[in-house]
Amino acid sequence: MKKKVVSLGLALIMLASLGLTGCQKKEAPIAADKVAEVIFDMMLKNDASSAVELFGYASEEEAREDMGLEGDIYEGMADEIVSGFKAQGIPVSSEDAQAFLDAFISMFKSVEMTAKVKESNEKEGTAVVTCTISTFDPDALNDAVNGAMTELMSDPSIMNSTDVEAVFGAILTAVAESIADLEPSDETADFDVDFELGVLEVNGKEKKAWLPADAAKFGELVSTTALGGLA
Repeated sequence: MKKKVVSLGLALIMLASLGLTGCQKKEAPIAADKVAEVIFDMMLKNDASSAVELFGYASEEEAREDMGLEGDIYEGMADEIVSGFKAQGIPVSSEDAQAFLDAFISMFKSVEMTAKVKESNEKEGTAVVTCTISTFDPDALNDAVNGAMTELMSDPSIMNSTDVEAVFGAILTAVAESIADLEPSDETADFDVDFELGVLEVNGKEKKAWLPADAAKFGELVSTTALGGLA
């Protein structure tokens, strides 16, 4: 009887040990599809609240800093627009470039995206996520821009102006006003993004997470797909 009690005690200890071992197993990596949606929110909506919720950051500022999206993620982009036009011999002011950028950002505020893991191999550290994003009607976008240009060209004060910067500034303003209030259509489009298994340090603790293999390419796919391939 004593032996049976001892055996039962050992069995209970073993079961308890197995239970504790199970509890101590490493957490599963943060899902790639959820990460894709969080990065979309941060890039396009400038909203880091979902990153705080998913990763457990102490604040949105910390999430932005860790993701390399701290501060105003669009800061300096207007200057890049100015430089791009300048390289083509087109003078544009920083103010006009900023107004155009603001309109573009406003247009994308209504774009929504969902994501789903297409394939995943944790052992190899690779995954593919299919993103489904709302899109703008390319014809509606072209019509809006062409309408603005037609109206602008009918203004003699613009057409006869010798102030090249003012003319191109007026063009940017007209285009900005034509696209700012555009809404996505009911159509959606899919694109695939490659993810890699990485490690993030959150609140002093390392967490495995699926991260885009090429964040810049991910951002490019978001904009080009939403614009129907026009970008």
